[in-house]
Amino acid sequence: MSLRMLWSLLTIFLVAIVAVVMMVSISHIEKKAWHESEDQQAKLLISLLSDELKMPMVAVSNPEVDNLIKMFMQQTSGASVFLRWANGTTEKFGERIVPQEVEALSALTGEAMQIKGLDKWYAIGVQYNATHLGTIAVFFPGESWRQSDLQIKLNLTIVAAIIALLASLLVYGMSGRVVNQLRFLAMASKRVGSGDFSVQIPVYSSNEFGKSFHQFNKMVSSLEHREKVFDLYGHYQRPNLVADEYDRNTRHESYVERNVTVLALEMHNFDDYIKACNHQHLMSDLNRVFALFQQIVQAFGGHVDQIVGDRLIAVFNHPFDLKSHENQAAKAGLALIEANMRLNQSQADANKMLFTVALAIGEVIVGHLGVGRRKEFTIVGTPVALAQQLSQLSNLQGLSEDSPSVVAQYGTMLSLGHGFKQKDLGKQNLSDGTAVRCIRILAGEAYVSQEIDEVVDKALKRSEPEEIYEDEGW
Repeated sequence: MSLRMLWSLLTIFLVAIVAVVMMVSISHIEKKAWHESEDQQAKLLISLLSDELKMPMVAVSNPEVDNLIKMFMQQTSGASVFLRWANGTTEKFGERIVPQEVEALSALTGEAMQIKGLDKWYAIGVQYNATHLGTIAVFFPGESWRQSDLQIKLNLTIVAAIIALLASLLVYGMSGRVVNQLRFLAMASKRVGSGDFSVQIPVYSSNEFGKSFHQFNKMVSSLEHREKVFDLYGHYQRPNLVADEYDRNTRHESYVERNVTVLALEMHNFDDYIKACNHQHLMSDLNRVFALFQQIVQAFGGHVDQIVGDRLIAVFNHPFDLKSHENQAAKAGLALIEANMRLNQSQADANKMLFTVALAIGEVIVGHLGVGRRKEFTIVGTPVALAQQLSQLSNLQGLSEDSPSVVAQYGTMLSLGHGFKQKDLGKQNLSDGTAVRCIRILAGEAYVSQEIDEVVDKALKRSEPEEIYEDEGW
């Protein structure tokens, strides 16, 4: 349901609640006023009748009394009269049955009253000076309150429906302006998410939306500036890492030797993929996949040192100490292959990206490499070269297998600890002409597979693109 429709329905709901409350309140007030008016009118009429009957009852003129009562009944439609003379004689006028409570009345005062327990029955004593002449009880049918109550509720319902319709139309129209502002913000955010930092939202007002758009523009400008800084000082480096190392090494060159684990990930069908894919989306697709891989590497405590073309180099135990970095790197490599396999499940054969992951352990030199402003804080050494050459052995990866695996040099299992198993691949010829005995590292325990699945699930969920349609959902 769109936001505009939701607000309109909420307006109708609120108007309906207010209308019901008003209807109940007005109905209660009107009913109370109605009964008070009927009560006053009935007491007035029975008092007038009592005054008219005084003289005929003093003269004990029964015919004249009967005639006056009949005339009263003709003027008061539906009324019934009960008369008790002082000597106990009773007379009934009208078709209504007289209740026992009315027949039991006697010696009342000259003040009109409603008979307790009986609705619409009123009584009064007929007195002349101090002489009690008799008692009169009258039933006044009155007008039907139910019909008036229904008419009041019908009128209120019609008025409430009109108000609700007008209010919902007003809210729907005004919410359109709000939704349009949100659409601008959503579309601009989508472009920024895809890497376009040239987005600027026009600011036409100083209200909350104007302030939000102004802050959004400042944020995009800041991101664009940060992207330019990364282009100058290095690629795919953590901001705090670049800042700290740049400050420490501004005045002199330095290097550090460090024992690390290197993961090399290489796309071995890169040329075929370029020929088959849409070149317009090539960079964005690669960046999306590498961003996913970077999340996985960071989840296991490593960081991406460099991305060059179709190759990614990740390092563990640098620049910060990482306990069991060999074990963490192996799990990260398996998670990378698992993520690659899941991504390929929904792709046609021509659109699949096939990656090989290799692992190498050893000492590297940490420092700045490059010329002028193009220096990068990176690592160099035998483990980096070995991992890259092992990742180029695309015929070993076996991407069609159900279980992901990582290529490594024989003997690596001694450093990994528990939770893994290996498959011997024999000696393989590397690109530099040397022959190296290789193995394939696989998950050997359920808890390792479970941890890998959890990291991959979370990374894939975070990397899912949020599609925003211009004409739907608003």
